[in-house]
Amino acid sequence: MDKVQRAHTAIDVKELKRALVATGLEVFRVRGNEVHLAERQNLHLMEARVQVAGGGTPTVTVVLHAQRSDAPKMDPKSLLNIVRERAEVLKRDGYEEVEAKPREICSVNDGAVLDVWYEVTLRREVSTLDEAVAEAQRVFSVERYVVPGPRD
Repeated sequence: MDKVQRAHTAIDVKELKRALVATGLEVFRVRGNEVHLAERQNLHLMEARVQVAGGGTPTVTVVLHAQRSDAPKMDPKSLLNIVRERAEVLKRDGYEEVEAKPREICSVNDGAVLDVWYEVTLRREVSTLDEAVAEAQRVFSVERYVVPGPRD
């Protein structure tokens, strides 16, 4: 598939943050020109693994993952493939896979590996502030924590 050249409007990160908050999204942190979004888990504010970057080439990035602890008998390649299958809904709408890798989740006490997450990172360029906000809202409706089921 040929990459289509898109005209971008530079988006100021402060304006981007205000626009995201105005739609009801919560901000976990801002790093450079990236706004990292949050979600509520009970009373806790957790990083949602959704970032919206401003600047000259605005993008929306989302990380989907499966956890080894949910399917301990599945091999890593199969877990990554399941995540990729669930990401198809985003790929059809212009998101591109930019990375796929395992990430060890370690204990803060002794460094022991508690679990392994199999992550697929997708990114889509956006042209305007409105498109960035709309895409950020949309990716929250996508299954980002993939739990393998009987059909997998």
